[in-house]
Amino acid sequence: MSGAEAGSTPARRWLADQGRWLTGDVLRFVAAASVPLCWAVAGGPAAAAMLLALGGAMALRFARMPTATDLIGQAVLLAAAWWAATGAYEAVPWLDLVTHAACGAVLALLAREIMLRTRMLPVGGGRREALGRALHTSTAVLLLGFLWELGEWAGHALITDTIRVGYEDTLSDLLTDLAGAIAAAILVELPRRSRA
Repeated sequence: MSGAEAGSTPARRWLADQGRWLTGDVLRFVAAASVPLCWAVAGGPAAAAMLLALGGAMALRFARMPTATDLIGQAVLLAAAWWAATGAYEAVPWLDLVTHAACGAVLALLAREIMLRTRMLPVGGGRREALGRALHTSTAVLLLGFLWELGEWAGHALITDTIRVGYEDTLSDLLTDLAGAIAAAILVELPRRSRA
């Protein structure tokens, strides 16, 4: 074994790998350029939502998600932020729930990957481990959804009343976040169970 291989740790390999260009970086540039564009089109709250979408896009990169997952996840997050900026949720009311479910699924895949890499999730192939991973992943997404809803409420109360809030909207958003997360968790765990 060479000295370079002996000194190579997963963390060092991950850091070295971050310097490479990825296919999904094109969409990350689009997300970055969309932040000031959203500000110009729809103001500060829309730009803040796009900044969060950019953060999600960067998290997908740092987690080194598969290319297809990275591209689909970024497309979902970009669409969600642009639809907010352009008023699409008001024009097509059901679009909000579809977007929450899709974002819940993307966040579930991302949270699962991060928690697996940091050893916060069980890694075995049994039913109990699979159920534990699905439960923890869905709970993480529900917490993120709750924080998002708090942010919406704060934006409505402190910045502009054009941000839509209310009991029905908040509860339906949280339920669809959770539904998307559970669906993604099940789809990811099923192949593992069939291999086991």
